[in-house]
Amino acid sequence: AAAPLDGATLRRCLDEAVAAAQEAGSLMLECFARNDAQSATEEKSSATDLVTKYDRLVEDLVLKRLRAAFPSFGVVAEETASGEALTERPTWVVDPIDGTTNFIHRQSECCVLIGLAVGRKAVMGVCFIPKLDEMYTAISGEGAYCNGRRIRASGCSDLRQALVNTHFTSYSRGPRVTDRLLCMFRELMHHPVRGIRAGGSAGVDMIHVAAGRLDAYFEVGIYPWDVCAGAVI
Repeated sequence: AAAPLDGATLRRCLDEAVAAAQEAGSLMLECFARNDAQSATEEKSSATDLVTKYDRLVEDLVLKRLRAAFPSFGVVAEETASGEALTERPTWVVDPIDGTTNFIHRQSECCVLIGLAVGRKAVMGVCFIPKLDEMYTAISGEGAYCNGRRIRASGCSDLRQALVNTHFTSYSRGPRVTDRLLCMFRELMHHPVRGIRAGGSAGVDMIHVAAGRLDAYFEVGIYPWDVCAGAVI
């Protein structure tokens, strides 16, 4: 098993991830200003699973910085290193633009996600939402922060009082998957939960839970880069 990273190293990792996320966020804001994401869009697995040239540019920027600072660390990243195995060694887990469809439509619910896993366990997370200028950070066991201020979950323990977010998956829209999702929504509405929303970014939804703006989030069909950073925060 990999030896845990000491506190000083984890804080250095956090500082480097924050700096990378800020650079990436600046690039996203430039795209918003130019309003050219629609013309830079390609389909991946389906017509609803999208990638833009900015996803790749942001990922390249982030990975170059992280690899230069920590050359011995592994990398798992959505666009260029999604096939890499998550091993015991320290590994960056990166989603350059989480909420790509929101990004294409210039909505604020998209973010840069940079997580760090050691021994296959998430230990550090950074989520930057450029349009809101909100930087969320956490080291496991040390609390979560937004722009340096402590945040806390709502503490809600009763689904009848809960605001819940989920997603309509972009990876599969087949009848079996769609039926399963609609059955889940129906069960929640009959429970009943206070409300159900669909935000479009796993990272932002998890941050909303961490900050107490949502009480729960769930999704069918999710990947490590979608949740690593948010799970720690």
